[in-house]
Amino acid sequence: TAVETTLSSSMFNKDIAGMKSMYNAPIHYDRYRKGYCYTDADFSIKKFPLLPEEIEALDFSTALLNQLKGTAMFVQFENAINKVIEGYRISKIIGRSEKQILQVEEPLKTEANKWLEIILQAILHGTQLAIVYKGFQRTEKTHPFSPYLLKEYRNRWYAVGYSEKAKDIIVFALDRIEDITGTKAPYRTASDFDPAAFFKYSLGITQINNVQPEKVVLSFTPYQAAYIISQPLHASQKIILDNADEVQIEMELYLTQELTMMILSYGAEVKVLAPETLRKEIVECIGKMGEMYG
Repeated sequence: TAVETTLSSSMFNKDIAGMKSMYNAPIHYDRYRKGYCYTDADFSIKKFPLLPEEIEALDFSTALLNQLKGTAMFVQFENAINKVIEGYRISKIIGRSEKQILQVEEPLKTEANKWLEIILQAILHGTQLAIVYKGFQRTEKTHPFSPYLLKEYRNRWYAVGYSEKAKDIIVFALDRIEDITGTKAPYRTASDFDPAAFFKYSLGITQINNVQPEKVVLSFTPYQAAYIISQPLHASQKIILDNADEVQIEMELYLTQELTMMILSYGAEVKVLAPETLRKEIVECIGKMGEMYG
């Protein structure tokens, strides 16, 4: 049976305004027909759910993605976004090459990128891989590997997962993978694996098992401090002293080679105050550098 409903004039006007606002619907009152109609006969809310500013946002997303493409995985994303945009747009908004208005730090196109989609599919479908890996200055080893995460750091990709050989969760640099094949062995799930917690005390990609992080205190010159405050070095960074002579920050980190290289990159603009082991390491590195230059 039909259900009769009533609609007030104010509610009707709100609905019309909502259609214009939410869907950019070309609604117009036709005096001759004494009713509302679309000025564009081809328009349909179902065919045009995106606002111009939303289409523009997708345009820029695709433009950025276009500069990051180079692997099958990225191509899939790019094609998907393009299908969405082209299906609902009226005209091209950017009208220029993305490189004319956007410049991003483009990743290096390496052979390692070919492993990206294979590992991604293994994560999505929960399948184990046999990864032939050759670490720096190490012998080649085959790891039955259940991947959990793909992580990019400084234009290099890494895979995090459980190695049956190492009996632990480890990190592989994709450019050091020699070969990948599928296995029939069961995938080792890790319901307690938390990517954020796994790298909580890492500066970059290095994660050290069974080692406690340490409190690192650095003193920066006022000149460098402004950059360090606006662009923190690590999520744990906090300011413990700020005056006209220096700014001291404290972080909780693993003592890794990445940390050492980061500190050395600031030259005379930074001084290590703690821990003493890190301070001595930096002093030793500076001494060797001085010897190199006579």
